[in-house]
Amino acid sequence: MGRNLIVGDIHSQYGLLMDVLSAASFSPGEDVLYSVGDIADRGPETVHLIQFLQSLPDYRPVLGNHDIWLRDYLVSSICPPVWIDSNGGLRTVKDFMRSGVSGNERVIMGEWLSRAPYVRIEDDYIVVHGGIPSGWTIRELENIAALPPSTVGYAAMEDPGTSPLWNRSYLQSAMAFENGADPAVLQSPLETVRRIFIGHTPLTSPFHSERYHLTAVDTGAGHGRALTLMDMDTLRYWQAGRD
Repeated sequence: MGRNLIVGDIHSQYGLLMDVLSAASFSPGEDVLYSVGDIADRGPETVHLIQFLQSLPDYRPVLGNHDIWLRDYLVSSICPPVWIDSNGGLRTVKDFMRSGVSGNERVIMGEWLSRAPYVRIEDDYIVVHGGIPSGWTIRELENIAALPPSTVGYAAMEDPGTSPLWNRSYLQSAMAFENGADPAVLQSPLETVRRIFIGHTPLTSPFHSERYHLTAVDTGAGHGRALTLMDMDTLRYWQAGRD
């Protein structure tokens, strides 16, 4: 029986992904690979990365904010300045220009990205890119998880104040609690028996909070640090890019 593995924000670090999968003895025919999103931008090999992930028999991502920017570029040639100028989009666009990928192939890649949900709820897991906005219950997450795949953006997902793609308050509350803060002044934990896996916020090492049912796995691959791969059941993890 294979494992359920989850990878942090890859950010186009195809080489690091190959290294960390090798370290974990990843078996594409047996293991499931989940992703917390933000597979694109900042790193050098977006095209090779997407082609590899498309080839996997059981890859289960959620969308991150960088994936939405890439999706819109591939499907509609949209290049917002916030993506190009300050979030690594220019490097991604140049990689596509050098790659020789045809316009039709780009659209196929964009549609493939579009099939990823904003929130994934399966078995013992909830996977979301950023976190849980304050006041949300499992019902809100279930509603978002049930949205049909689409190449058309869902506007509420792009609001940093209210979107689980952008949210950091849930992680911040969990970290504050683990550091001794008064629970009364913090965001309440989601009422669930599932473990919540998130990315989006680059940390120095994976973070766990039993009270918040939370595991954060972004360890800064897009910022010259490590890429983390974790067994979702045992919480054992492997890293590449860190000596």
